[in-house]
Amino acid sequence: MRFRRKAKLFPGVYLNFSKTGISTTLGVPGASINLGKQGAYLNTGIPGTGLYDRQKIGGGKKGKQTNPQADIEIPSEIVPNAEIGAIKTEQAEITTTQGLQELKKTLLDCYQERIDLKKEIQKAKSKLTVATVLMVFSYLLIFGFFIKWFKENRKDKKEYLTDLNTQLENCFVNIDIDVDDQIEKKYQNLLTSYKTLLSCEKIWDITSTVAVDQKTSHSAASASVTRRLVKFGFGNIDIIKSKHDALHFENANGGDLYIYPAFLAIVDAQKKFGLVDIRELDFNFHGQRFIEEEKVPKDAVVIDHTWAKVNKNGAPDKRFKDNYQIPICKYGEIELTSTTGLNEAYSLSSFEKSESFAQSMIEYQNTIK
Repeated sequence: MRFRRKAKLFPGVYLNFSKTGISTTLGVPGASINLGKQGAYLNTGIPGTGLYDRQKIGGGKKGKQTNPQADIEIPSEIVPNAEIGAIKTEQAEITTTQGLQELKKTLLDCYQERIDLKKEIQKAKSKLTVATVLMVFSYLLIFGFFIKWFKENRKDKKEYLTDLNTQLENCFVNIDIDVDDQIEKKYQNLLTSYKTLLSCEKIWDITSTVAVDQKTSHSAASASVTRRLVKFGFGNIDIIKSKHDALHFENANGGDLYIYPAFLAIVDAQKKFGLVDIRELDFNFHGQRFIEEEKVPKDAVVIDHTWAKVNKNGAPDKRFKDNYQIPICKYGEIELTSTTGLNEAYSLSSFEKSESFAQSMIEYQNTIK
């Protein structure tokens, strides 16, 4: 008798997302647990019969909670960079908001199962290699009756490896996010503006901004900005399958960001991650006045010029022989923060496209608040 390792099966996760909040359902029809603001409920029944029972099993707060909608305006003026130093999320795992803890636990369990499967696959590959070598030697040395045993041994090892790879392919959490028609319409508008945003020639992750002593440096810049080129696109976390592809923001100094209709996920290289309710995401946008010493992107707007070395009045400092003129571009800057520790900022070469995306995001958040 041969014993085969079987991967843990993960139930589907259903997120019911509406203006009243997020509720999470884990399980299958007839036996599931629903978790939301009002607590945890056990749902049991026999599918197709109409027999159904719902019992509260713990948690929740009494009374109605309100979340007033605030009017948010995008500032039209260009705001200088804040003197805040490093811009990064220190630890991905600390960013999870309370209502998404159960979903996070399920995802962590799935990650651990994948890790265990990958380790087992490496062992299975080694055993298959040994079995193959032994089979070859059995032919060369003509072991007679034992040749059949070596062939069966190799076949068994190969089947086991194939089975493990199949289990790995099917080790994921299927997340179904159910939203009402009004929210769906605003989300589709957000997707449309995001697709336009992807055509920006340059997208930078702002990793730090530090104040500059203009008097000593003779620079027109009030802050020194460290930035790295990144890409935006669509995609899902490797353990998540969903009908909604996430808005994927690469992160140069931490975990990548994945924005789903109901939550934002941040996942780092060590597979540590956090989940933030989309309503608890602080999304801010403003124009960025940037002294561009590199090549000016084609979709950027040059709004002014300055000099590498300037006087207090903005005129070129003639004491520097090789002084040169520098264009000042108007970029769009997106900031993503949360009370749970998220802290990321991006600069985009097209102010117009980034402003349109920001407006769509703010309208979407206003709809669900």
